[in-house]
Amino acid sequence: MIYREIPKFFIKRNMQKSANTGVYFDCLVTETIMEQICVEVTGKREYEYEFVDNEYEDEFLSKSYNHGRLAILQYHNRAIYISFSDEKCEGRNSGIQSVPTAFNRYYSNAHEEKEIYFYFLPCSGNNATPYYLFMYRLMKTAGFRFLNVPTVLDGQITAFTSIDDIIRARKENGEKNSGNNATYLIKNGRHEYDIFGKTYGANKYDTSLICYAIGMVAQSTDNITLYEYNEKDLKELPAASLSVIRDMGKINIVNIDDEIERRELDKNDSLRSPRFNVHLLDRLGERHCVLCDCGISEIIQGAHIWPVADIKRTPKLSLDDKLRYATDGDNGLWMCQNHHKMFDSNILLLSETGGVSFKADMSDEDMKYAESITTVVSLPAKLITPKFVKYISRRNATM
Repeated sequence: MIYREIPKFFIKRNMQKSANTGVYFDCLVTETIMEQICVEVTGKREYEYEFVDNEYEDEFLSKSYNHGRLAILQYHNRAIYISFSDEKCEGRNSGIQSVPTAFNRYYSNAHEEKEIYFYFLPCSGNNATPYYLFMYRLMKTAGFRFLNVPTVLDGQITAFTSIDDIIRARKENGEKNSGNNATYLIKNGRHEYDIFGKTYGANKYDTSLICYAIGMVAQSTDNITLYEYNEKDLKELPAASLSVIRDMGKINIVNIDDEIERRELDKNDSLRSPRFNVHLLDRLGERHCVLCDCGISEIIQGAHIWPVADIKRTPKLSLDDKLRYATDGDNGLWMCQNHHKMFDSNILLLSETGGVSFKADMSDEDMKYAESITTVVSLPAKLITPKFVKYISRRNATM
């Protein structure tokens, strides 16, 4: 990198869809905006700039269109990455979809004196929803600084301090809008965490940003696993995102693979299935026992309605069918350890209409205890799906 006495911007003019939309980066990033950035970042009002074409490349920009909606500001020995928001905030990820790409380029570059910023362009739509605020806080945790912050967000973009802090905020955000749950964060025990990250479409942006933030706040004693989950075409996060997560060295990456679960099901009468957990999260939301008030994630488990051992013993089912039944979200419920054990032992019974009862030959003392910890006498109607009824029928037919 050349030592520069005068700050200079290098910006790719073309965006991914510029040829179709007719909107180029030099239409969005005006001289007024560059002057504002230069003053805030370098303290200098004088600057130079160059909008370069797709063929331009240097140690910070590669050939191609403007990946990450980036400008590179070079000043002295500093390489300053500025990622710009979208001019439209009309979808869940539209305002931040380029951020992981920008961060990947920044994080992977070996230049020592580097910084990364996010500039809020004027936009249509609402870029201050709870979902966007959560994303901005993840970015702050990952190392972004913010420029031209909208007044409505003043003082709200604060970094997370721990994984538990991120989980609390994610849970609150998910309760406000269940459609935001593209990525699930689960605490299994002290220093034990699972990330179930969907990899297709807009979901990969959520998953990537959450992993970057967790990589920054994770402690050496934390054991964190990212399960890459997808049921469409894209099996993994983008290669650049996976490279950054691996380089951070805090998160183990496991791709949820049918073949691995198929082999485990073939060998065992039980199945520890990340796919089953994701299907339960999709259907039921965050871990919370359906039979009591317990929401302590570390002691909530996925309970199979039609047991895996019974599925395996069912004749005329192919292994693929058995795996499908064993990982179906309708074939499970979240239960605390007490209720899960009682359910597996057939002490606790469920009817096809969702009614909750206990086996008749329990002692009065045991019945009193079981009833005292069971605050739900009938499952919510929304859980009584046709497939749920089918699984309950199959379970009860073997008792």
